[in-house]
Amino acid sequence: MPRNIIKDTIKDVARWIRIVLLRLFCCNKRDISVPTGPIIIVAPHPDDEVIGCGGLIQRLVKQGCDVHVVLMTGGEASHQNCCHISKDRIKNVRRSLCIDIDSKIGVDNANIHLLDYPDGGIQVENEETEHLQALISSINPDVLFVPHGGEGWPDHINTREIIRSVVKQNAIIYEYCVWMWYYNVWQLNWENARLLRMTREEHAKKLKAVNEYVTPQAPCGNPWSGVLPAVFLHANKWNKELFFECK
Repeated sequence: MPRNIIKDTIKDVARWIRIVLLRLFCCNKRDISVPTGPIIIVAPHPDDEVIGCGGLIQRLVKQGCDVHVVLMTGGEASHQNCCHISKDRIKNVRRSLCIDIDSKIGVDNANIHLLDYPDGGIQVENEETEHLQALISSINPDVLFVPHGGEGWPDHINTREIIRSVVKQNAIIYEYCVWMWYYNVWQLNWENARLLRMTREEHAKKLKAVNEYVTPQAPCGNPWSGVLPAVFLHANKWNKELFFECK
């Protein structure tokens, strides 16, 4: 067996073990409690909002919250080094998928906001940051949800930092977990950890939403979201969602 395959296999086994241990650490954490005012979930790419917060969105909508989803990019780099589909087509399809899928879990189409940061190049030094700041001010949320600081992907980390820098009002910020499950991050602020324990109905609806993102086939035969690692998908199909309140 080639050395690189052996190395990747060992890494994946370590990831599986870490996921099991993190889930054990989560078991006794407090339930997340969110005010019923306006809520913003900021997603670097179309699919992050459902993978990280699909159960939460349903719960908030049931509670009567005004839930907004802000997409930082169109996810147009998902087929880089894969095929020759144009970035504009990928962006259009992924945004359309997002609008359709998010509406099925309760988000009003008018509450899905499309920004145009470049996929793979989210930086605060972009004119979209002014649009983002104006959007947040107009919604005036009680709570914002951003990617976790241990996500590994620069777009996720930079999204978090941009939100923390532009939010001036006394809004609560929570970090949600997408790629955090995949990367070797151990130093987590468990004191501020919160858990959403999904009902069977919420979990089933989230799984269906995630599958709609990763199943639709592009002309190259891969999902529009790109090929995601099996261990990553498994971790994010848990019947609980993990959040960290930022202090």
